[in-house]
Amino acid sequence: MSELKQAYTNNLRGLASTAVLLALVGLFVGNAFYLTTLIFALIAAISAVGLTLLFGFTGLASLGQAAFFGLGAYSAALLVERLAWPPLASLPVAILLPATVGWIIARPLLRLSGTYLTMASLAFGVVMYLAFSQASALTGGLDPGFMLNHAFAVGPWKFDGTKDMFWVCSAAILATLYLAINLVHSRFGRGLRALKSSEAAAEGVGIPTVSYKTAIFSIAAGMAGLSGAMYAFFMRSFNATAFGFSLSIELLIIVIVGSLRSVWGALFGAAIITVLPAALEHFNDYKLFIYGVVMVLIMLFLPDGLFHGVVEGGTRLLRRKVAR
Repeated sequence: MSELKQAYTNNLRGLASTAVLLALVGLFVGNAFYLTTLIFALIAAISAVGLTLLFGFTGLASLGQAAFFGLGAYSAALLVERLAWPPLASLPVAILLPATVGWIIARPLLRLSGTYLTMASLAFGVVMYLAFSQASALTGGLDPGFMLNHAFAVGPWKFDGTKDMFWVCSAAILATLYLAINLVHSRFGRGLRALKSSEAAAEGVGIPTVSYKTAIFSIAAGMAGLSGAMYAFFMRSFNATAFGFSLSIELLIIVIVGSLRSVWGALFGAAIITVLPAALEHFNDYKLFIYGVVMVLIMLFLPDGLFHGVVEGGTRLLRRKVAR
């Protein structure tokens, strides 16, 4: 078996193991606080997978993911609440609308590079935040916000409680990871890695770099939209402050802490960024200090991200045991 096929097989095994782990959590964890924290981690991880593909594999840093997150949340909520769409039918729109907007703005944005691209994406995020805040007739603005009175449902089955939404969000992250794994191991994924190494060299071997960059920008936006829809159905009540600049920064930190070289880093990064602050609630006076120290230690000693640090550490321990 070739190295590429082995890597793909390992990723599929990892996906199956993740599905089993999530199933065990859903079956045996009953504490609402723990489940809520895990749901927020899963929702963040969906967006972070798309940002990993965009930033980690292509080298395109975006600080506008919160805008696509918000588009997904509001489009799903409006379709269900105002137009009486079935919740499941709203999900494709919550994905396709941000993806389409991402595709439209990608052409002018991607003419820029480096800091200019990052600042332009930040400007887009700020503009969309202002739109969410001011379009009170549609979004509810900052006050009172949007109230979604309908729970997520698939046909006659309603997913109304915390545990129910854990299953829904688990299915969403598994589907997102499956798509990302197949993209990474496709010709398209190999083209993205070549593009990150050298855009000129990639063009020289026939890779349509503009089309590839536009496509991955759109895909990342669609994943953020799905994440936003999951957030809307879980929270049921939210306002525009949820989709501000801080969310884009948080998603970028998740990717950097988790891994820039693997989509699995999104899960690890989301767990750290979401679960760690909750775990430090009992240390309220020192919470920010401990959180900051942990982040600095990860950046210093695990420069490739938490995922690769855990994998490499586990591999070394296994080799030592085998050697003995």
